[in-house]
Amino acid sequence: MGDEFFQRQPLLTSDVTEEALSLEEYSPRSRNGNAVKIDIPGVDREPNFPRERWKTFCAFIFVILAFLCTTTSLSITHELRPANSPPLPDLVLDNLPYYSFALDVSEILIMVITTICSVVVICHKHRWILIRRICLIVGLLYIYRALTMIVTALPSADTKYKCDPQLNHTITAGEVVRRVVKIMSGFGLSINGQHVYCGDFIFSGHTMILILCYLIISEYTPKSLWYIHWSSFLIGLSGVITLMLARGHYSVDVILAYFVTTRLWFMQHSVIMNIQLQQRHPSNHFTRIWWWRILVWFEKNVRHPVPNQFEIPRPWRVFYASARNAATSATRARRDPSRDI
Repeated sequence: MGDEFFQRQPLLTSDVTEEALSLEEYSPRSRNGNAVKIDIPGVDREPNFPRERWKTFCAFIFVILAFLCTTTSLSITHELRPANSPPLPDLVLDNLPYYSFALDVSEILIMVITTICSVVVICHKHRWILIRRICLIVGLLYIYRALTMIVTALPSADTKYKCDPQLNHTITAGEVVRRVVKIMSGFGLSINGQHVYCGDFIFSGHTMILILCYLIISEYTPKSLWYIHWSSFLIGLSGVITLMLARGHYSVDVILAYFVTTRLWFMQHSVIMNIQLQQRHPSNHFTRIWWWRILVWFEKNVRHPVPNQFEIPRPWRVFYASARNAATSATRARRDPSRDI
């Protein structure tokens, strides 16, 4: 019976048998008695960073509404401030010289660092993601500032700053709207003569913008551009110093602006950089912050750290190509006809 069973099995040729033995001799199973599983890594795919322009549009709406809240708050605070009260004691301002032109210098520095920051964001390859993040934090800062300035009205730190006279009656909705339009037309700066309403002290909007621009530049540019980082830091520091020399704000306004801006930035980017903090669970206390849901919604499809890569925006490329073609055509038209002979 046994011989008959073995005779029914397929017979191997001598060549196949020798080849199988040779393969078995060098196999991992024959060396250590165990099979070895070798994982072959797949092809690495480039991370996807969706633009989601409609979310960016929602972020624009959010920051515009927040700016309206701030300007409305300032319009009302102008009537609540103690106009005839002397400046409050300030340990720093009382020991600094006063220069009225320093406020213009501070706002010029704000325009310079804002321009640098705008170029960085516009030329960033993932500019749509950056714009959403910036609009969110700017909107949050404007909302918080609208609350802090109206709940505590302080007297002006600069007695020589010209403010519009207060009304002799309760301010109406139409007057608030006119003031809001006037403030927004000047982008909240005094250098253009549109910021004639006082009382927006806690906390300093000038310091907020200077610090935020520095944080954006240092975060979303490579470390190799250290000279831009240091330049933006010095511009921001100089802007704060000149603001204090002009008595544009009390020292507490500047200190609070620094802490509110930097801590809000650190909290926002901690959630962005850690996927675990975007999940709802009992150990994640960020879920108790009211704007956490907005941030998670913005970052829902951004599952990787955004690389600092830059490119020329497409409209600029089209304009450059058109200008170059026009220049080339003009050069050919002015060419000496004798060369065609």
